[in-house]
Amino acid sequence: MISLTAVSASPLPAWRTPLPGKSRPAAEASPGFGLPSLSDLRDAQRSMRKEMAAKKVQAVRERRDALMLLVKIDPKAALKMTAALAKELKSAVSEYVDAGGRNVTDGEMAMLRRDAMDAREAADTALNGLPAEPKESGTEAGEAPAGPSPAIVDAEVKRAQAAYAAAFSVADARDERADRAEAVLGAAMADQGFFQQVKYALAELKEAREKIKADWAHPKAPDRDDWKVADAEMAGLERAIDMAPTGAPELASTGASVQA
Repeated sequence: MISLTAVSASPLPAWRTPLPGKSRPAAEASPGFGLPSLSDLRDAQRSMRKEMAAKKVQAVRERRDALMLLVKIDPKAALKMTAALAKELKSAVSEYVDAGGRNVTDGEMAMLRRDAMDAREAADTALNGLPAEPKESGTEAGEAPAGPSPAIVDAEVKRAQAAYAAAFSVADARDERADRAEAVLGAAMADQGFFQQVKYALAELKEAREKIKADWAHPKAPDRDDWKVADAEMAGLERAIDMAPTGAPELASTGASVQA
């Protein structure tokens, strides 16, 4: 009888959802006293670094009200604050990019969304067209076989099982492509969300700077040197955003397991 449960030497990626009836074999678990695989550890580190970068951006945005109040009270100090916040945002962008983050464009996002929809439609079509799994045939002990001989029946069953296995393989491959496309789309949406928050924060810093410029007659207005420092930090932030890699995020693949 043909076994339809594939046994692999490496575990399935975290983004992979097996087809119904295709459970992950115990042999695919990470060997070595139950330790996580190296790829699992790398993925966890990357996720943690991205999360920390996102928290930095959120912390900057939460200081907007304090910044705007300081603009009215002490524009010189407010400008220095914009420079410090811009430096924090630049650091967050660098950390996010180092962890694999991408500044996905709207056009790339639309393409990824279409690819995921097309892949899932193809997978569903293959799965819905999958025939029922053939069962082993046999006769009870002491019963006289009826109809074709057991050898003929056995050959027919094996042919049906082979056809089913081939159809299942196609459906499983299409489902894997759909899972991957959907995982890439999800990662792209998270990346785009991060950079959108960075751009919101950048816009808030620019708003504060415009208010400081407009209040040039304030007794605590910043001088030319203050503006030079602040401009350099803002330029560095905008450059970090512009230089961030675009395109589809890369999904981690399974890797070698940690051995004792």
